Amino acid sequence: MKQKNFTQANMKLFSTFLLGLFIINSAYAVKLRVSVKAGLKYDPIALHVQPSEKVELLFDNVDEMMHNFVLVAPGSRLEIVESAIALGAEGPIRHYVPESVSVIASTQVVLPGKKTTITFVSPEIEGEYPYVCTFPGHGFIMYGTLFVAKERPTKMDELLSKAEDVAKAENLSDLSPSKSGFAVVHRTFMPDSSPAAIAVALPGGHSYCWDAGTCFLRYAWRNGFIKKNGSFGRWRTLPTIEGRVYLRERNFPFRFVGDSEKNHEIHFLGYHLIDGIPQFRYTYGKVEFTELIVKLPGKNGLLRKFKVNNSQGGLLFPIPPDSGVNTTCNKGTIQKGMLRLSPEESKSFSITQSEIPRKAPVFHLSMNDLIASNNRRGILHPGAIGQAWQFSGGKKITPAQPKGDFSSGAGVSTWVQITDPKRPISSIISWEKGGNIQYSPSQKAFFFNTTSSEIDDSPNGLEAENAKFKGPKKQASNPGHHGSGYLDFGTEFGQYVEWKIRVEKDGEHQLRFRYATVDSRPLQLSVNGEVDLLTPTLPFAGTGNWTTWKHQVFKRQFTTGEYLVRLTSVDKNGPNVDSLEIISPGSKQKNKSKSPTEPKSSEAPIIDGNWHHVALSLDQTSVRLYLDGNLHVKRDLESGEGLPIGNVSIASKTSHPKFLLDELSVYERPLSSVEIKRLSQLATEPVK
Repeated sequence: MKQKNFTQANMKLFSTFLLGLFIINSAYAVKLRVSVKAGLKYDPIALHVQPSEKVELLFDNVDEMMHNFVLVAPGSRLEIVESAIALGAEGPIRHYVPESVSVIASTQVVLPGKKTTITFVSPEIEGEYPYVCTFPGHGFIMYGTLFVAKERPTKMDELLSKAEDVAKAENLSDLSPSKSGFAVVHRTFMPDSSPAAIAVALPGGHSYCWDAGTCFLRYAWRNGFIKKNGSFGRWRTLPTIEGRVYLRERNFPFRFVGDSEKNHEIHFLGYHLIDGIPQFRYTYGKVEFTELIVKLPGKNGLLRKFKVNNSQGGLLFPIPPDSGVNTTCNKGTIQKGMLRLSPEESKSFSITQSEIPRKAPVFHLSMNDLIASNNRRGILHPGAIGQAWQFSGGKKITPAQPKGDFSSGAGVSTWVQITDPKRPISSIISWEKGGNIQYSPSQKAFFFNTTSSEIDDSPNGLEAENAKFKGPKKQASNPGHHGSGYLDFGTEFGQYVEWKIRVEKDGEHQLRFRYATVDSRPLQLSVNGEVDLLTPTLPFAGTGNWTTWKHQVFKRQFTTGEYLVRLTSVDKNGPNVDSLEIISPGSKQKNKSKSPTEPKSSEAPIIDGNWHHVALSLDQTSVRLYLDGNLHVKRDLESGEGLPIGNVSIASKTSHPKFLLDELSVYERPLSSVEIKRLSQLATEPVK
């Protein structure tokens, strides 16, 4: 019994001792102070504490704006910042601090000139923990680092020193949308929109165009805003979108469940700003909608918050498979490409639309507006969908566009109307390097001419357009040529083309001139300025038409060395000369009689003067062309043919008949046959 009483007494004494230690330890805390500098900056931007150390932090807001202090887990700063913006109307109530396991400690929003103190225990795991102001827009540039380590890190001192150097050199007036972290709302004319467009740059580098005339989101893009092209009051001054569009909507998206009347009147009721971001109000029929669009936290995409008053039977929201985003909703059900919301669910719901990489076209032109690169009056015509552009030969149009990466393949979708189907068009759509879509008045109709990204100037294949010439005109209007074109010996006597060649061994060589002509049109051949007296001219007999290419062969003894080979016109009419091929003794003749531009087979219908959908799908091994949703031409890529590189252009500098183009989309990937079939059917759908 005595032993038991002794043990209990010792335990009581030991507990009292531990409690005393806890009280002493809890009374001690490392004290830190954080203030604010002009230009949305914490002062200091780096702090140091021990692991599992009690911290008492004084946040002194000496700025003229409201701020807070939020300590978060490593790597979570941007997601927390975007989540704070996405709080919308709940933001002020929550002091712009979202619910998240990544939030370690936070203050309330502190008014200008006020201060507050918080106490917390630092994380037990060493690392770099961001602290950030989550007041809307601030956190993209207003943040610092809490270093949790047993020893003060050298990196912390380097960071503080670098911050001082930046502060001396920076220009605080540079607060563009991409740098300031604030939203920008600009009412202006925009491409593919009614005159009542609203362009919004969101914090986080995403932007969108909301059409107040039709009350729906037209498109969204990232990595830029808009570039003005002169006065917005003039007819040809639509701004250029800077960045990549990843989402497009073609119509007002909502429908009522069980409603036979699909098109109700739409009225815009205005908008008000929530932390600088517009919340739109509009009616569809007798139902009022509010819509707030913010960047999707932690991902590329949008978060759209809706409130709907009295939807009666509920709402339907179609999800197009080719929109470029993955669409989900926090309420309702999605079946067969349709979001269905009950009347209760439609009162308040959120739709997320996250970007699918490379799904949307890298470049799109609706042709509904005139742009700076194609700004002549009177060229808009009725199109397959909306308006169309008319093109004629003599000018290549290269619109402003994001830089595309076609190293894995390419795709094109467009509508074409040929005004004169009996005449060829050398280039409808082309890349800077790597090929173009052409038209020929034959059964193959449309075909894709791929060329290597580098000109082949080897001794076995010399393109005439890359040689020295005087008189002949470089052309590309007749399909089937090699390289980028051919030389047209026109109506003048004495025109010539001259190649510089090198012969590597002695013996008899073949000079093979590739050409086309409707009838016999001889040319004089000379080597190093000397004409062969036995063969003063080569006949260049007729090939039947200007799109059938054959070879004129000449055999001659050569010794090792360099030579100048020249063809000269001896009459006012000459052939079209494409290239020179040299066959050395003992080598196998290269079969280049069939141009890589010519497809192996085709079952194309006869082209008329109506609108036709043309699509290209190009991968690393094959070319597929589709006409009106059906396979038109398929062939393998041949050796030397490369994938496209550079910007996309429309029409050609050479002469060709007029054609019209509508809804051009260029992709950084091949298109599937299912996608192409859907795209070819868009013209049958109503478009507003």
